[in-house]
Amino acid sequence: MKTIGFIGLGNMGLPMALNLRKAGYPLLVCSGKPESAQQIEAAGGKSVCCFAELAKQADVIITIVPADREILALYTEDGGLIDAARDGTVCIDMTSAKGSTKKAVAECAKQKGKKIYVIDAPVSGGVAGAMAGTLTIMVGCEKSLFDENLPVFQAMGRKIVHTGETGSASNIKMINQMINAGNSAVACEALCVAKKLGVDLNVMYDIICESSGGSFVFKNNVPRFISADHTPGFRLDLMKKDVGLFIESSQQQNAFTPMSEFVYQVFKAASNQGCGNENATSIFKWYEQNQ
Repeated sequence: MKTIGFIGLGNMGLPMALNLRKAGYPLLVCSGKPESAQQIEAAGGKSVCCFAELAKQADVIITIVPADREILALYTEDGGLIDAARDGTVCIDMTSAKGSTKKAVAECAKQKGKKIYVIDAPVSGGVAGAMAGTLTIMVGCEKSLFDENLPVFQAMGRKIVHTGETGSASNIKMINQMINAGNSAVACEALCVAKKLGVDLNVMYDIICESSGGSFVFKNNVPRFISADHTPGFRLDLMKKDVGLFIESSQQQNAFTPMSEFVYQVFKAASNQGCGNENATSIFKWYEQNQ
């Protein structure tokens, strides 16, 4: 089996890496979190001293880091993964980022004359999906490269979708996140008004879930709004970042996006009031406090 080097053992990355080990893949990690590296070693993986050493040994490198800046620094700077990786290495970046950033990584490899294959593969499903191995994984690359690496993705996810060229997967994920954030903001407003009107929230929830106003976000988030369960899963600051990526990409296309601008400001306000490291559903706390 291909040796996989995994970088980014955070809330999402650690369970994804552990699922790769469960599937039998030889796994190398380089992490600044000793407790995460220890879990990988306990599962039969191996820690290496630096990213360059990981890149030299791995057939496939998987990265999932905070944002675009970290992607570019990790891959394209002098002495980065592109310089260190062997020809023929497959680099799979699973960060939620702009499609143009993933394209820039592929272009950098080409300019440096390296035969490195870049796959754009963001995920959806949250920490629960990462732990269960049931993530939805969007994959942007050449179809032959997708087919060759499908077993790697199947070790981490349930629904694996080829979206087209490099960058297409991240663009779709970015659009999905904008819709998610917008639906969440609308649901928060509606729930706050329902409370003021004295509506039975459980009755309202049951009706709307089966009506035209229902959505995946409404069905799954409103119970958390009602119960005030904001257990960390996907941080509010990460949702804010994803909406910001949508706005940046829209501006590059000279698109008119007043709704996303407003939604971004709502998430920014909630973050500024201390909700940034809580679950994204904590936006409801901000709405309630500012009625």
